[in-house]
Amino acid sequence: MVSARIRQLAETIGPTTLATALLVYFGYVATRARYQYFGVPLDMTGLSNQDLMLQGLEVVYVPAALMFLGVLTCVGIHAVVKWLLARNTGSDASTTHALLAYLIILVGVLLIARAIIGMFVQDSDTSVVIGATPLSLAIGPAAVSYGVWVYTRQRGRFPLSRRLARNGALCAVGLFIAGLFWASTQLAWAYGTGRGEEDAARLELRPEVVIDTKEPLDGLPTGVTETRLEGSEKEGRTYHHRYAGFRLLLSSGGRLFLVTPDWELGRDRTIVLPYGDDIRVQLMPQP
Repeated sequence: MVSARIRQLAETIGPTTLATALLVYFGYVATRARYQYFGVPLDMTGLSNQDLMLQGLEVVYVPAALMFLGVLTCVGIHAVVKWLLARNTGSDASTTHALLAYLIILVGVLLIARAIIGMFVQDSDTSVVIGATPLSLAIGPAAVSYGVWVYTRQRGRFPLSRRLARNGALCAVGLFIAGLFWASTQLAWAYGTGRGEEDAARLELRPEVVIDTKEPLDGLPTGVTETRLEGSEKEGRTYHHRYAGFRLLLSSGGRLFLVTPDWELGRDRTIVLPYGDDIRVQLMPQP
């Protein structure tokens, strides 16, 4: 049975291992999209798997909620179909049941066609909508399989051999899982991009970062001011340059990722400074 094989697979993987892997993966996708908005590759940040897992906690709620809602919807549809099959017992029941099966199969075929178009035709009308293609890939084969089940229940016999039916059901389950995983990945990427946009819109609320350095920094972004520290001042004996106006985007992997309060995508850049003894960092909270 297909359900028995799926249960054996779930027991082999283990729920804790699967949940941890999903949290790390969704955290990776969302965090990568979030910092790529600022032009920072995730590999450069040096974030650990624990950091990614914590980031994944923010993302996993929406896919999990959608998944449970989808399960409830499937249960409701199945209950309605069983009610219709049990209700229609007259002379026209056979025709009604066949039309219902054909309708479900038709919906599944149309969704499969939509998935194929979305995968192979890179067009703004088919590929921009988040989740449309992967959800069509997930639901389409499942709808076809369900329609065949309704047809079989109405006819009392299966149109395919049991081995072929079992293989088809396994393929439908595999496509269903792949489609849900694909849709969740798109959602995690969109969530991370949205977090990046939110960060960019609220940079002025973050504490100001004042950097004292021994050597001057070249290519300062607009909005950052430089002050020469005189030798008579205590800090001037070691640090000769002070830069004010930065905002801290991220501190990880021994690096400071700095931006300006009015950072804008496509216009400004992110400054990366190694965090060591040659610089001193001061944080100034904003009112």
